[in-house]
Amino acid sequence: MTATKKRHGLIGAVLFDLGDTLIHERNDSERRLDAMTLHLMPHARRTLEILARDYHLGLVTDTESSGELAVRNALRKLGIESYFEAIVTSTDQGIRKPDPRMFLTALRILHVPPKEAAMVGNDSRCDIGGAKRLGMLTILFQPAGSRHPQRRIAADYCVSSHSQIPELLAAFNMHHQSKRSVTP
Repeated sequence: MTATKKRHGLIGAVLFDLGDTLIHERNDSERRLDAMTLHLMPHARRTLEILARDYHLGLVTDTESSGELAVRNALRKLGIESYFEAIVTSTDQGIRKPDPRMFLTALRILHVPPKEAAMVGNDSRCDIGGAKRLGMLTILFQPAGSRHPQRRIAADYCVSSHSQIPELLAAFNMHHQSKRSVTP
């Protein structure tokens, strides 16, 4: 399902974290995510819809008992599963973020190198730190009233709403596209 997307610049794929990024955090240590009632973060569905037009989308998430199938089923119930070409869980991989193999597995499925990908997540160490070590563009998601105090691993960008992400990526790509078209 990795059909060619329109490329408007450097970034060709966007990876997302799940808990407290796309959905309100839930612990799946006793029940799989597909057996729980989940709630999307504001603007998440519309943002995914917009991004899926131009970017390959992937999900990279640390789970306790939910593998890819359970996560896909949970996302299907929320009406967003079809946006994701790659879903990588720590349950399936046997490792957790910030291990680079979590991100690399998703990027391999999407056929996009790390330097052409962005990571959106709420955890400075696991989401941002892991992606940053691979050279990915990093976007820290911190909505107002976020309950996660952040250890200071600087993200490239910080957003408080999903609705900011498409414009941010478009501006980033436009800036880098114009740099590429300048001949010395």
